[in-house]
This record gives sequence, structure tokens and C-alpha cells, in this order.
Amino acid sequence: MKINFLLAALLIYSCSPNNNTTNNNLLFVPPTAGTPNEVVAKIGNDSIYNKELEQGIEVELFELEEKIFNLKMDRFKVLMLEKFMKLNPQKVGLTNDEFFEKYIAKDIEPSRSDIGEFMKSRGIAQDQINPELLPKIKIFLKENLKKKSLERWLDQETLKYKVEVYFKKPQRPIFDVKVGDSPYMGGKEARVTIVAYSDYQCPFSKKGSEIIKELGDSYGDKVKIVHKDFPLPFHSKAKILAEGALCANEQSNKNFWKFYYKIFQDQTIGSEEQLKNISKEIGLDKDKFSKCLGTRKYSTRIDDEVNEAIKLGVKSTPTFFINGKIINGAYNIELFKTLIDEELTQNKKTI
Repeated sequence: MKINFLLAALLIYSCSPNNNTTNNNLLFVPPTAGTPNEVVAKIGNDSIYNKELEQGIEVELFELEEKIFNLKMDRFKVLMLEKFMKLNPQKVGLTNDEFFEKYIAKDIEPSRSDIGEFMKSRGIAQDQINPELLPKIKIFLKENLKKKSLERWLDQETLKYKVEVYFKKPQRPIFDVKVGDSPYMGGKEARVTIVAYSDYQCPFSKKGSEIIKELGDSYGDKVKIVHKDFPLPFHSKAKILAEGALCANEQSNKNFWKFYYKIFQDQTIGSEEQLKNISKEIGLDKDKFSKCLGTRKYSTRIDDEVNEAIKLGVKSTPTFFINGKIINGAYNIELFKTLIDEELTQNKKTI
């Protein structure tokens, strides 16, 4: 008996790749084709190589390949679920849905704590809860708990059986990103370097700043988090904000991050006078800061960073590079942690 649509839908985490995870117990066998030196075309006697063909469109190709991969993975999870259920002796006499409710999602109910955390995250006040809203919240949370239970069960089952996957897992493109003397936090010689291109007026960059803080708090000196500027042309105050942050950096790297979080906290800030007041508020020498800002000494540097970013394929903010591997956007924090953990593990072997 086939799984009904509702149960299959529990496997679909998102319509975009940022929340889609791959089971670490699966063994991906990479194909041999697609190497940089592979000849993909010939013009007369001249060969065109794969590296030439994909240069400049690496990110777009990866994003398309990732969408295809995630579609296949969603379907593959449904097939795995059916086969694992069939192999389970407790399945005898039960439909797929009955087995799911009895053994995988047994006694799942959202707790008061779950409800409280959900209300807090969505900004729902206690006095807004009414007899109509509370059941809807419980249903929503229950479905999420079912998804988590299903993922845990699949994870356990893949430990019991040898599961090999032969369709291609896309490899995130890697770029040579220069750090230079840009402001950073974390370990100077850390095995993992995260470079973040940001725009101080961009609401998505504000979310990116929250990701940076969480990563800094979580990994400490295990990572080096580097800031670079990419003020977008339609954000009229973004460049002066970037210049102000670099002026703060002149007085110390620690002051840069104070200034950085201060201007992301209030994205209505934009005048030079406001920036000077912030410099005083966070303990900078206001006269030195004002002189630095007045000379616009960092304007050319920021222009150079923008040009550098464009060559790397940066088109929007925030854009992150984790040891050169690009993440285009403020995705779920788990995606960042997965990549960082992979890099920490791989680099440890070579040291």
C-alpha cells in the first residue's frame, strides 16, 4: 500500500534548499565526469574545457543542481521510508499510515514550553491567545514534531542497512577569497575562515549579522569571521556606514564590532552626525573618528572590495564564503554549522 499524500508531505521540509539536510549515514559515490580538464567542446582544433565553460556561472549552476538534488532527495526519502517500513517486522498487518502513527509518531503532542517558544518567536502576546488560535498553533507544532520524528527514525534505519546513493550530490563552488587586513573576530590562525560581504542598510544583512554573532559565540577561536563591504547602489547610506565602521576599526578591532552591531541594530541610522554620536557612545575618540570620516579615506578601499566581490560572483548581500565555499544568503544557521563542522573535520586530518 502506498503512503498517502499527507505522510509523504512530512518529508518535504521546504521549497528552497536552505532547510534541506542530507543524512550523514548515506554514502555518495561521485561520478568521474565533470573534471576541470574535461573537454566539453572543440572549435576547429581548439579545445574548450569544462573549467572555461563554467567560469563566471559557478554559483548559478550550483543553485540549479542543488534544486534538482533536493527534489531527488525528497523523493528518495519517500522510497526509503516505504522500504524501511516493509522490512520492519512490526509492520505486519498495519498500513503505512498506521505504522507511522503507532511506532514513529507515537504520543506526539506539543508541550507548554513548545507553545511558549513559538509564541515568543512569532511575537504573539499571551493576551492574543483565544480558543480559535491555540488549536491552530498546536496543529502546526504537532506537524513539525512529526517531521522531526520521521527524520530521526529514518536516520536510525540507515544505520541498520547499507545505503548507497549514486545520483550526484552537487559540490558547492570554491573561490579564492583574499582576507587582507579586513576586520575579523575569532582565531587569527583558525582552520576555518568565514568571509561575509554585507550591506549595512540591507535587512537580509541584518539577519546575516545575527548569524555571524551566533557562529562567533558557538565556535570562538575555532573560526575566523571576516567582514567585507558590499554596499548596494540603491542603498544611499550604506557606503558612509561602511566608512564609519572602518573608521571605528582604526581605533581597535573590538571597536569595529561594537560599531558594526550598533548600526545593524538600528538601520534608520545614516547621517554623519549620527555616526559621530555612536562613536562617542561606544567609547571611541570622537575627534579622531570625525576626522577619519570627514576625509572619506576608506571610500576607495570599499570600492575595491565591491569590485573584488563582483569578480567572485557576489550579486547580493549577505554573501558568505566558508573556506572559499559560497553561501549566497542568510540561510538557516544549521547550513552554516554543517559546512563549518565538515571543514573542521577535513582540515584536522591534514594538519
